[in-house]
Amino acid sequence: MKIENPKVTLADEARNGVEEEVRSGFLDWLLEFNVEGDDGEIYALGGSILSLALEKMDLVNLCYAKGKGGVRQLKNSIYKIAEYPGACMNHFYRNPQGTLQIEKKESSVVVTCGPQYRVECFDNGTWHLSLDTCDGEYKADLYHRAHGYPLWYGREKPSYLTQHSITYGYNWSGNVDGEIVLNGKTIKVKGTGQRERYVAVDSSAAELGGWEDWGFITFNEIHSSMYDMRLGMKDFAIYDLEHDRYYPEGEMTIEHEDWAFMRELDGFIPVYYNIRIKVEDGIFEARAHVCNARTWGVTFKVPDNPVATLIFDNVTGKFTNNDGTVRILSGGRGSMSVRQWHAYPNILPRELYSDEVKSGEKFETL
Repeated sequence: MKIENPKVTLADEARNGVEEEVRSGFLDWLLEFNVEGDDGEIYALGGSILSLALEKMDLVNLCYAKGKGGVRQLKNSIYKIAEYPGACMNHFYRNPQGTLQIEKKESSVVVTCGPQYRVECFDNGTWHLSLDTCDGEYKADLYHRAHGYPLWYGREKPSYLTQHSITYGYNWSGNVDGEIVLNGKTIKVKGTGQRERYVAVDSSAAELGGWEDWGFITFNEIHSSMYDMRLGMKDFAIYDLEHDRYYPEGEMTIEHEDWAFMRELDGFIPVYYNIRIKVEDGIFEARAHVCNARTWGVTFKVPDNPVATLIFDNVTGKFTNNDGTVRILSGGRGSMSVRQWHAYPNILPRELYSDEVKSGEKFETL
């Protein structure tokens, strides 16, 4: 979304409501990072403060995944099964409304929600996150350093995902550095990630049009954030670090390839992403491979609207300028969160759900 002044201010970081009459508003300060530890492992770090007006709850989520997996072709079947390490930890801390605190300073805003989550948002585009499960299992001290400008979902004027779903805020990809402590072991980490500063009203998963992609792709030369409601709104922002160019509008296509059934999600996920975004000065293209995935949501069960974060390891890309010259991009990484309209019903072959071999009829009735 192109807006008149895309610079993020401390007022944006501290925003905690909307002028519109709301039924079920919420707001968040969220992170989704893809980093490499000094132990050689890939870590996907996630977390959020999510304030839910309808439920009168201030929710903290802390989670992480690590490692790589793959897909397995089922014997005598056209289907593949996704086999990933998944989440190592996924904790929720449900606090009464009012636990969330926002403190405004001269050059920063400090947001806390209990002892587990603290983020200081600086006016230079940096977030400093202090995360702690308070039981010794997980602790993180991380910096997210964004460049240029974000993908805006509305600012002075709201963005409408649907006729009644009103959103303000941004997604912003950037560099990540710091350390995590896992059961007493300190690991230095470095990579990239996306953060979200969001205020929403009356969102409805049933109106997504069957599929939603939300995530980031970064290279050493170019950072990008994107959102694709399959049959609805498509939005992105690209920032060219080498040439100091910001692209908030153009034409985006996301293609999914080589689907596999993920039992934890109760649905299919793509193993490869092919992304093509045409902007003013040329065409940005990326191909990303999924190496791990974790489900998420406010409950620990497969939700009515299945959601998962897909973690990329091998990401390649290029930028083709309008004059035909091609710039090969390096250091690719990223992740993509997906949401489906509903879980697949069990009219699919039972081998998708279990490795147990059975004879006879292979389909379940609704």
